Amino acid sequence: MDTAEDLLNPIHCVSHNLQKTARLVAGVYAGELRRCGLSRGQFPILQQLEASGGGVAMSVLAQRLYMDRTTLTRNLAPLERAGWVVREADPGDARVRRVAISEAGRARLLEGREAWRRAQAITLERIGAESWRLLEDDLRRVRKALS
Repeated sequence: MDTAEDLLNPIHCVSHNLQKTARLVAGVYAGELRRCGLSRGQFPILQQLEASGGGVAMSVLAQRLYMDRTTLTRNLAPLERAGWVVREADPGDARVRRVAISEAGRARLLEGREAWRRAQAITLERIGAESWRLLEDDLRRVRKALS
């Protein structure tokens, strides 16, 4: 068993180990989502927009996605060009930009959900449902400890 001092060796770097794992997991989801024309980053945006109902302020959407506003703006551009989202000024405050999912976006999201389910099933099959449940609990504790 490693001692606390051993864990200070860069081979045990929390950040790097999480990044390596995240890249491998992300590859499974990206491969499945690509089949329906969505990127891994676009799927959660459409999910959040649908959940918000009639649209949401960009600042709120960015917060919900743990994304800064400039990154969100960059990620919304291709969704808007594809006709999957619409951006408009808020009727109550012209300084606020609201984003909503379009009907075409809802249709794409339905396809995306099927792709996501395939990716989720592949991932759970490879790592095991019980291992995932334990890891998910641990990750929740890590997020809470670091927030």
